[in-house]
Parts: sequence; C-alpha cells; structure tokens
Amino acid sequence: MLYKGRVNRRPNDKPALRRLASPVAALAALLGLALAGCGGSLPPPNDQLAESQAAIRAADEVGAEADPQATLHLKLAREQLEKAKKLIEAEENEPALRLLERAEADAELALAIAKARATQAQAQEALKQVEKLQESGVQ
Repeated sequence: MLYKGRVNRRPNDKPALRRLASPVAALAALLGLALAGCGGSLPPPNDQLAESQAAIRAADEVGAEADPQATLHLKLAREQLEKAKKLIEAEENEPALRLLERAEADAELALAIAKARATQAQAQEALKQVEKLQESGVQ
C-alpha cells in the first residue's frame, strides 16, 4: 500500500521552494512599490504636444470657428492644450499626455464637424443648381 501522506517531515518543515517564495514575493512587491513611487517618469510628451497643436491648427484653417458646435470643441482643445503645457512644466508628464490626447481628439472632432458642415453646404448648393437646370428644361 502506498502512503500518500508526509514522509519523514516534521509538521513545521516546509519545502525549500515554499520557504523562499514568501520573502521573494515580499521583496518583489516592495521593489515594485519603490519603482512606482519614484515618479513614474515618462519623458515629456513632445510628440503628442506637436500632434495636438497640428490638429488645432488644421481645425482653424478649415474654419471651425464658423460653426458653434465645432467652436466649442476647438475651445476645449485649446484649454486642454494650455493645461497640458503647465503640467509638462511641472514635470507631470502622464496627466499631460492624457490631456494632450483629449485635446487632439477634440480638435479632430471640431475639424470633422467643420468639414461636414462645408460638405452639406456644397451639397445644398449643388441641389439648387440641379433644380434650376430642371426648371429651365435642361436634362
């Protein structure tokens, strides 16, 4: 008959791996906390800053200021850009990166709204021209 219990072990005798696992886990946890506490140092988000600024410029160039909804998103993008710049100066790069991503998204939304309005205006103008041609008998 096979004995499935402990063989030649005292009740408090743990395998070597188990004895080592607990201190190693504790050390790993402490090391992780220490590294996290040492300022999750992301580099300054200069690329995202440039992308956000470019998106805002693009929305300006398309005339987003002419549409109230696009203007609102463009205003939000500019505010977020300014807040992000202050965070970068304070070396708080992670929240700055998030703000810059939001600024870029808002600027791109303003751009899309402005382009959609312009396209709608062009489509309406084309429909008017078609109606005029139909009225004059040209087909």
